[in-house]
Amino acid sequence: MNVKKTKVMVFNFVDPCQKFVFESDIIERVQTFNYLGILLETTPNLDSAVEHLAVVSKRSLFALNRQCAELRIMDVKLRCDLFNTLVRSTTSYACEIWVDSKKIEVIEVVYRGFLKSLLGVRKITSTSIVLAEFGKFPFEHFAWGQALLYYNHVSTVAKNRILGNAWEAQLAMLVTGKKCWVRFVKKWLLQNQPQKVASFLPPTQSPLETTLQLAAAHALQAGTTELPLGTVPESTHIHPTCLARLV
Repeated sequence: MNVKKTKVMVFNFVDPCQKFVFESDIIERVQTFNYLGILLETTPNLDSAVEHLAVVSKRSLFALNRQCAELRIMDVKLRCDLFNTLVRSTTSYACEIWVDSKKIEVIEVVYRGFLKSLLGVRKITSTSIVLAEFGKFPFEHFAWGQALLYYNHVSTVAKNRILGNAWEAQLAMLVTGKKCWVRFVKKWLLQNQPQKVASFLPPTQSPLETTLQLAAAHALQAGTTELPLGTVPESTHIHPTCLARLV
């Protein structure tokens, strides 16, 4: 009879000699664990997970470029679509949770490298110029858009569900001043859309408008004339499909 070993991770300080037992079996203690594509460690942040996703994304990008070369795919739009499908899906995995990570820059490097390679320019070429040329925005804008959408979702989940209980725990941590995911979202709103903080509890009302208006402002500063599809200058009306245009 084959018995599958169960692994457990301990995120708080415990006696190193302490043993964990489940059904008379001692459970193996590990320092890292790959859960649904996210690398978890015994550290209080997800920096290692972001770095891991960057490594995996670089491998996916290398494979994509090789396949495009072999098939002689030169169309820029098609290659961007392939990137969004085959690479961004990996790069942005669970970005709603780790968007505030200090390591998010390693993800931006993957995006910038791809766009610069398409243009055939040097690595030191201004990122603003490259983004403006494609009419795109930094990955961080896309990630925060996802985070705010996720915020609106979890805040409406029934309390009798696991996700609902997690949301209640987040609010309790926010009230007591502890570090938590909701606190990071509030911090972002304070920096970018302070008028939204008044309605932070209950949920924010317009996450897409918050993120895309900021993206449009940055794009204009960068000198691009192409705004996200559906954006109306001096207006709060933004079509929901705009999110797809955030790199």
